[in-house]
Amino acid sequence: MHDPAVLAAALAARADALRADCEALFLDLREADATEAEGLRQKLASAHAALDEVLDRMAGLAWEDDGQADHLVEIDGVLAGVATAGVVGLGRLAEARAALAEGDPARADRVLAELAALNTGPADVLARIAFARGLIAEAAGDPTAAAARFALAARLDPDLRSLRKARELACRTGDLTAAFRFGKGLMVLAETTGSAPDRALAMAEHALTLEAQDRLAEAEGFLRKAVVAGRGAEGLSAADHARHLAQLARVLDAQDRLPEAEAALRKALEATRAAVGEVHPDYCGRLNALAGLLLAQDRGAEAEPLHRKALDLAQRLPGGGRRIVIDSLSGLAHLAEREGRLDEAERLHRQALQLDQDLSGRTHPDFAGRICALAEVVRATRRLPEAETLFRLALEVDRATIGEAHRDYGVALNNLAGVVEAQGRAEEAEVLYAAALAIFRDRLGDLHPATQKVVRNFRALIRSARPDSLHRPGVEALWEAGQAALPGLAPRT
Repeated sequence: MHDPAVLAAALAARADALRADCEALFLDLREADATEAEGLRQKLASAHAALDEVLDRMAGLAWEDDGQADHLVEIDGVLAGVATAGVVGLGRLAEARAALAEGDPARADRVLAELAALNTGPADVLARIAFARGLIAEAAGDPTAAAARFALAARLDPDLRSLRKARELACRTGDLTAAFRFGKGLMVLAETTGSAPDRALAMAEHALTLEAQDRLAEAEGFLRKAVVAGRGAEGLSAADHARHLAQLARVLDAQDRLPEAEAALRKALEATRAAVGEVHPDYCGRLNALAGLLLAQDRGAEAEPLHRKALDLAQRLPGGGRRIVIDSLSGLAHLAEREGRLDEAERLHRQALQLDQDLSGRTHPDFAGRICALAEVVRATRRLPEAETLFRLALEVDRATIGEAHRDYGVALNNLAGVVEAQGRAEEAEVLYAAALAIFRDRLGDLHPATQKVVRNFRALIRSARPDSLHRPGVEALWEAGQAALPGLAPRT
């Protein structure tokens, strides 16, 4: 096993390199035409995924001895199984294991690639080699290569471990079709040959893919079965049971069933405390999520002490728990904003934004969302030119990272239009509202509540400042259709 200090330094260096890659790709995207942009955007998303993986690994270093498998030990175990089979060149296999022991996984991977090329069977041996190479790629922060190798292992000799990894990496790299296929295979195998914990884990894994596909009702069904199957099942860790409850809470939240989500998350929180204690990333993150659910139900007085406790616990974590600190600061900022404490809200949003930039850089869509949150507070203080600058910065990040057809880009256009309108530039605001409306109609349809909110804003501008607008008949028709389908959408005040 690596010296923890050496591993931490290697991960930090990898994170720095990935941030630099993201920044370079972001700069290229700002100059790219439509043909080039899509490929660059995919590369940027992959770089972000790799960076997230490294940051998660760095945050979890302090808990590796409590259950997070060391990749190199796991890889060596797989290779020991290959050696036992006695099929491939034992000398080269020993060379690969020695390279791992010396901390040179790249050399081990080259040796394994040569062994795979020289052997045509049996399939289980080639599957083990592919699986070991997948673990090496994953440890190196290359999810695309890891996904391909785990997929090969799962095809050659499907077992619970290879199918689980193949599903996870396919989902992580955005291949949800493959992730769904591997998840279904995982559930079938767990049902026919696995134990109760295996079945619970398989259903929860498959639910992750369904959630990513926005098939929330299906995900909920599998998660409820996973929770029941795992409750008290011998062999399923308490931490896994807590994770399934937290996952169920997230899916319920996404369906706006907040009281049910709260109940599930409270159970997850108690299970997490019993399994790992309070000074742990899982507990801190779930405590902060519970505060967010309470705030969404207008229960700010209950939410605030939970946000503050999550922030305090996160700051005591090894490494400072920066992701959870960022989320806690954002939650406290939204709470302060709701209660009219705008100076405090702005200060907290700026803290979260700076920490987020230091951790993940300025090239992630989430960063654009944090800029918009700050801009909303600045707008509320009537500093409209500053708010406009922030909204335009968020648009620049969104344009590069998610593209101009994305729903969130439409949200940013709508926000910018409101600030421009408030400064008396009605003609410019009209252009922005029209662009936002086109995106929402294309992505969500004419009658979606989000589309109708843009219609409401656009209609108010036209009626007050652009009565001769060419857009007026179409906007009025959309408004009337929305009022018939969604009665009670109040005019903007």
